[in-house]
Amino acid sequence: MNTLASYVKTKREAYELSVRKLAEKAEISHTEIKRIEDGTRKQPSPKILKTIATALNVPYNDIMVAAGYLNEAESEDIPTMMTASQSKSSALDFAELTERELEDVKRYIAFIKSQR
Repeated sequence: MNTLASYVKTKREAYELSVRKLAEKAEISHTEIKRIEDGTRKQPSPKILKTIATALNVPYNDIMVAAGYLNEAESEDIPTMMTASQSKSSALDFAELTERELEDVKRYIAFIKSQR
């Protein structure tokens, strides 16, 4: 089982949610959750991961690390995403970035760190 699969399943089970209940909370299909948990959907989009993180009330950066979009060091450099219950207007919403834009952000962070 890959890291994302075990992360989502462990968190879902900790909240005692069924696959269908998590899907309902995240407003995505239960088959998408099932595919993520069984490892057939290895890297869902950041937007899907954001909805799952919000539904599970876990930090967005953590699920992005589990999915392989960020490594631990990079996740510490990016402000933690706010949950849905917090003001979205003051949050940096990385879920709206494309995969290419996320890669650009990571490269920019690496550049800034190299200038220290």
